[in-house]
Amino acid sequence: MGVAVGGAAAAAAQHVPAHHLSQAPPVLWGPRFTNPWPTWTGDKSLADVWGLMSKMRALGAPAWGYLSSNRSPSLEDCARAFPLVPPDAAALAAPPADAVQALWVGHASLLVQMEGVAFMTDPFFSQRSSPVQFLGPRRAVQPALVPEDAAMPRLDFVLLSHNHYDHLDTGSVDRLHRRFGPELAWYVPLGMKAWFSGRGITNVTELDWWQEVQHPGSKVRVVMTPAQHWSARGALDRRATLWGGWAVLGHDLRFWFAGDTGYCPVFKEIGDRLGPFDLAAIPIGAYEPRDFMRPMHIGPEEALQVHRDVRSRKSVGVHCCTFFLTTEPLDEPPRLLQQVLAQQQLDASEFVTLRHGALLQTAGGVDLNSPPLLPLSE
Repeated sequence: MGVAVGGAAAAAAQHVPAHHLSQAPPVLWGPRFTNPWPTWTGDKSLADVWGLMSKMRALGAPAWGYLSSNRSPSLEDCARAFPLVPPDAAALAAPPADAVQALWVGHASLLVQMEGVAFMTDPFFSQRSSPVQFLGPRRAVQPALVPEDAAMPRLDFVLLSHNHYDHLDTGSVDRLHRRFGPELAWYVPLGMKAWFSGRGITNVTELDWWQEVQHPGSKVRVVMTPAQHWSARGALDRRATLWGGWAVLGHDLRFWFAGDTGYCPVFKEIGDRLGPFDLAAIPIGAYEPRDFMRPMHIGPEEALQVHRDVRSRKSVGVHCCTFFLTTEPLDEPPRLLQQVLAQQQLDASEFVTLRHGALLQTAGGVDLNSPPLLPLSE
């Protein structure tokens, strides 16, 4: 018996994931994707964005931001507040076989080594988080490791969470491609492959939420996980490409990178389906003003809840202390995280913030071999 066309169309429609708004081909204007949870309150209006920009201008801070005790710090003041740790070249050259090893480059960029592979999350080496390098938020702290450094190990792949300018940086992508060539694999959300193709980079795999691939020649699987956020690189492409986090699952070790996200119910599902994780990288900054940022960015208290939801044995705070993107002081997120850990009577080593360039090694999620970011400037 044949199936009526209308019935087939209805059946197909039922299989469209809740975060897909349509099955249309990629376009330069959106949206194509959405956040399917009640915690998502929708896109901000131009008036909302202008209000946030006005609040940031009213702070009178320089392009690299301000500190809790200094509204107009120099870059030298920031260097004292956030001391760089020289990368441990010997450790990078010989990572432990029974641990996840991670080096914080800055912002959302981690260099991670586990089970014979090395990869980066949202690599960013440029001076400004902006479409142009003469205007926009400027680095408060220099990147701890760049592609041209002798200490940079061979990378197998890169994980991109979404296409905002503080996560997908043209100059950084080009520098990695020049250093490692076409052998370097890029794992990206749906809709982003075309951007890379336009730059001559073809070793790119697009994934949807919950899709996974085995990285060639390795024991690890790469899984894209949901997040509550959005995407855009211009005025006409809001939510035209997907966003999310990434799990890297080895034979014995598991790592998870949250990407950018507001708090939503999906984190418990991530923990149930893919956890527990030996190490998780969870954003702790860019959360104020809270009424504006809550749907898209978590703060330290919510980050700790995410840590619990995904069943992470140890977590490291990222997306902080590097770029002035929202109204809180640059040095506030790690201080608040420390306070929340103390209030909830948790061991401070369970969720740490590293100095830029510091290494964390976790055997079963318990072994830290580098000092935390705190204490910061007095």
